[in-house]
Amino acid sequence: MRHFLNGIEITPRNRNEIGVVSDFSGNPEILNLNTESVILPREAMDIIKQHILAVGLFEGIPYKVELAGNVSIDYYIDLTNGVKIRQHEIEVNLLRRKAIETFKTNADGTSFELMLSKGVVFNTNKVPYFIIKDNQLETAITLAISTYIMTKELIQATIELTTAITDLINASAPIPGLSPAGPVVSYNVSAIIIASLKVVARLAYFAAILVAVINLAGQLFSLLFPPKRNLLGCSFYELLEKSCNFLGYTFASDLLTNDPYWNLCPVPLVRGNQSIFEEAFNSFTGSFNKGVPSSSDTTPTVGTFIDACLTMFNGRLIVRNGEVRLERRDWLANQSTNVILPALSLQSDRDDEFYYNTEDIWKRYYIHYAVDFTDVHTCEGDMYKIHDSEYSTEPNFTVTNADLITIKGLNEVIIPFALAARKDKLNWIELLAKGFFTLVDSVTGVFGGGTNYAPQIGERKKAMKISQQYFSTTKVLYAKPSEFVSGSIVQGGNYGNNCSAHALWRKYHYINQIQDYEFIIKENCRVRLSSQDFVTLLNNNFADIDGVVSEILKIEWIDEKSFAQITFRQPNNWANGKVITKIINE
Repeated sequence: MRHFLNGIEITPRNRNEIGVVSDFSGNPEILNLNTESVILPREAMDIIKQHILAVGLFEGIPYKVELAGNVSIDYYIDLTNGVKIRQHEIEVNLLRRKAIETFKTNADGTSFELMLSKGVVFNTNKVPYFIIKDNQLETAITLAISTYIMTKELIQATIELTTAITDLINASAPIPGLSPAGPVVSYNVSAIIIASLKVVARLAYFAAILVAVINLAGQLFSLLFPPKRNLLGCSFYELLEKSCNFLGYTFASDLLTNDPYWNLCPVPLVRGNQSIFEEAFNSFTGSFNKGVPSSSDTTPTVGTFIDACLTMFNGRLIVRNGEVRLERRDWLANQSTNVILPALSLQSDRDDEFYYNTEDIWKRYYIHYAVDFTDVHTCEGDMYKIHDSEYSTEPNFTVTNADLITIKGLNEVIIPFALAARKDKLNWIELLAKGFFTLVDSVTGVFGGGTNYAPQIGERKKAMKISQQYFSTTKVLYAKPSEFVSGSIVQGGNYGNNCSAHALWRKYHYINQIQDYEFIIKENCRVRLSSQDFVTLLNNNFADIDGVVSEILKIEWIDEKSFAQITFRQPNNWANGKVITKIINE
């Protein structure tokens, strides 16, 4: 094993004792040396001191370890982590370069707003929405009172106008009479004039009432039924790809490529928004969010968003050769190409030893999205029904002593996003209002240039619905591009089949049932391993062991001794047929 510091070959004092430990169960610390630190004397010490003088402590120093067979692993010295300087030597810790621990540390410290300020452009989509407030009863009362008042005034004005016209007709009737010359016809001119003035006055009053009714109807419509507006959303894949690119990595995901309709709709709480209390809401033309999470969202940083995805999709984060992947946790098992023949785990006794993965047993498995009480549509009706699901592991054998059943534990999947509700149809208040505004449209249409309110109410569907302009929990949508509006995404009528808590179980979490997740674990088994085999295992910790695809949990490898010790788990049927999973709710 050869060591290079910033391209210059060096010799650590403890070179012959240095090996590499890869602990896959301790994510994100996947790869470390088997010693606490590396001790560097003479030239290496001078290189580090010169670097500190010229650059400081805030940039690491490249460190490469070359193994047999021209295989190398890139590390770096983190000068902010445990550096100890003595008179003739320096003690440092090494971290894997471009590895998961480095990536995750950087992701945890990177916000989406930072990326926007650095010029990163995210391809966002419009998310059309309607505000359907939770005061439907008050709205109905307001609508009923307004309907009564406007109808009463129109009827009264119509009656008075009709009466005035009748009086004019009566006043205009000829008055027969006789004169010395014969029969004559006369008119009551003063009565005609008075009746005409009344008709003009009543007509003006009717016109004024009609204009007032039209204006009031327009204001009432705007207040009770705000127009369709748009927030901005962004797909999970876009958020992860641009974030990884910003951090210097590429991104790939079979999971999100095969199911690309997962989108995030951040909360409408960003700096610079107009106040809805200072101007008419209808005058707003912009969006209330940026399309990517802000500091007000439940996942304000790249790291927290990745953690949420791993939780939601029962995922695993894989970082290798500068590429970041997010896949379901069993993805690597299907990519296995390694073949290993281990020796017995107890070499001194020429015996084998294993134990069961009983720590993975659970009694309850509970998946649930967040409930946003600032948006009542997330916590009522079907939305509340699909926001969570619960499962129970039950004995599938004849129980002799019920008090000795050892199935226990809670596996809780807490998703920090709230499901976005879809408006499928008109609600009862809209149906009530549609009848009233149909009447308004009819009345105004008689006089030309009529209103068009009723059809607008009929179009208030097939979009997201929220109960008020501002909500507090980031929303997740399972949405496809709109057929009618370019650049918009909408959830289909059956979106719950794909994004409900039970859908997450069905697609991603069912593999965690103990009868499907049953292993025996063997520790510290010696294997003959080449340097190339070791590097291959770092990229994929699944291997064919004794003809069975097994997951390697830990490797300790010392190049100078030409062997490795592995801890691995192998599929076994110790729980199959002994327990079943019962659905508590879905």
